[in-house]
Amino acid sequence: MKNYMITGGELITSGGPVPNEGLMIMRGKIALPGAMNPDSIYAGLSCSLNFLSGPNGGSGAQAKNACASPSPGLTRLPADAPSYETINAEGLYISPGFIDLHMHGGGGFDTSEGNTTSLRKMSIYHARGGTTSFLPTIAAGPSKVMEKALAAVSAQYLRTTRGASILGAHLEGPYLNPEKAGGQNRAYLRLPDVREMERFISAADGCLKMVTLAPELPGALDVIKLLNREGIVVSAGHSTATYEQTEEAIRAGMRHAVHLFNASAPLHHRNPGLVGAVLASREVSAEIIADGHHLHPSMLKLLREIKGKRGLVLITDAMASAGMSDGTYRFAGQEIEVNQGRATLKDGTLVGSTLTMSAAVRNMVLLGGLPLQEAVHMASLNPARALGIEDQKGTIAPGMDADIVLMDRDLNIKLTMVMGEVVYSDLP
Repeated sequence: MKNYMITGGELITSGGPVPNEGLMIMRGKIALPGAMNPDSIYAGLSCSLNFLSGPNGGSGAQAKNACASPSPGLTRLPADAPSYETINAEGLYISPGFIDLHMHGGGGFDTSEGNTTSLRKMSIYHARGGTTSFLPTIAAGPSKVMEKALAAVSAQYLRTTRGASILGAHLEGPYLNPEKAGGQNRAYLRLPDVREMERFISAADGCLKMVTLAPELPGALDVIKLLNREGIVVSAGHSTATYEQTEEAIRAGMRHAVHLFNASAPLHHRNPGLVGAVLASREVSAEIIADGHHLHPSMLKLLREIKGKRGLVLITDAMASAGMSDGTYRFAGQEIEVNQGRATLKDGTLVGSTLTMSAAVRNMVLLGGLPLQEAVHMASLNPARALGIEDQKGTIAPGMDADIVLMDRDLNIKLTMVMGEVVYSDLP
C-alpha cells in the first residue's frame, strides 16, 4: 500500500475551509493533518505517526490517547520513515469522503441482482461521485431474492471493490405500507414477520446494518425490538404512521428516517404524523434527497433550521439508472422512465434518483444556501454517526480511515481515496 502526502488546497473543517499545510496518509489511515512541510510534522502529532507506522496501526481514539501530552515545536520524520507519494491539491478542497446510507444501484447495476460483480461495478461508479463508503440498499422483493442479495453483500462486505467500500446492507422493505409504496413494488410489501427477519439477519451473516419499515404496521414494534437487540439501525419510511405511533417506535429504538417527506403522510398542523415526530426528535436523524425533484429548494434550508446540521443525512437513493442515459429501466420488478435525470413510474410517481453524493452536496450549497462545511458534514460525519462509526469515518483527523475526496471550486470530484487507496482521479 502506498503512503501519500497531500499538499496545498484547503481542508474542509467544521469551521469552514482552512489552508492545508500537509496531510499525510499512512497504511490507509490519516496520520498528519497540519504538517508544516513534507519533511516535518508537528511534535504533538508525531505520536500518531509512530503509532500508525507500527505493525498493526490503530483506531482514531487510540491515536488521540497516544497524543494526550504533545510537546511543542516541530519533529523531523525519522530517517527510516516509509516513503510517500505527493498529491498536489492546490486550488482544491480536501473533504472527508461521503457516506451513502441509501443507494440501490448505479452505472447500470442494482443491489437486488444479488451478485458481487454488480456490487463492485456500483462501487466503482459511485466513487467517481465522491462516495467512499455506502450501504447497498435492497428493495422489497420475494424472500429468496432478498436473501440472495444479502448473501452477495455479505460476500463483498469490507472487501476491496476498487471503488467505494461496502459498510453492510440496508433493507428498505419489505415491511412498508402499500398506501405509501412510492417507487416500491406493492406486490412485494407485507406485514412485519419476526421469523422472516431472523432469516434475513442469518443470510446477512453480520452485514445487515439498517432496516427501513413502516412503524404503524401490526408487528412492527416486535421487529424493531429484535433489530435493536442485534445492533441494527431501525429506520422509518413508506409510512402513514401518526405522531403517536412514531413516538412509540422511537421509544422502542427507531433512530432514523428515510427520504423525509417522500413516501410518507404529509405534515399537517393538526396531524403532524411521522414527519412531525421526526422533526421534533433530536434522537432521530433524517435522510433527504437533495436532487431538486424530491424537495423544494426552500425546504433544504428550512430542514437545516429545524434539525440542525447534526440531524440531516444526505443520501442519493440512486438506482441502476444513475449515470446512464435517459430511457426505460427496471426497479423492483417495475418499469421506470428516466427523463433529464428524473426517474418515475409510468403514472409519474418519483422513483429513487440518479443523484451522486457530490451533486447532493453541491445542491445543498447552491439550492439550499448552506455553507459548504455544513453540506459536507451532512454527507460524511452525520451518516457515520447514524451507523455508530464516527470514530473511524466522517472526519479528517489522526487515526481515522483515509477516506478523502478532492473537489474543485465547482464541487466536481477530482480525486477519491478509499482507505488510503486512490480509486478515482481526474487530476492532471
